[in-house]
Amino acid sequence: MSSIESSLAEMKYMMKHMMGHSKSQPSSQQIANELRKSVQSIIQAQRNLADINHNTHMELIRNMVEARYKFT
Repeated sequence: MSSIESSLAEMKYMMKHMMGHSKSQPSSQQIANELRKSVQSIIQAQRNLADINHNTHMELIRNMVEARYKFT
């Protein structure tokens, strides 16, 4: 009987210990928010780079079209 009681007491202690650790961990929503905040600047930089590349490409196309009409 003593071994069963000691096993139960040990299991209760382990469960309390595990519950304490699980409460201190951030929720998945908190983790997602932190991830979104940290990645937001990278996404914005990629958008800016895409805009710059698009504008540069369009300028090259305009120059080619204008050059074709100037030489004809």
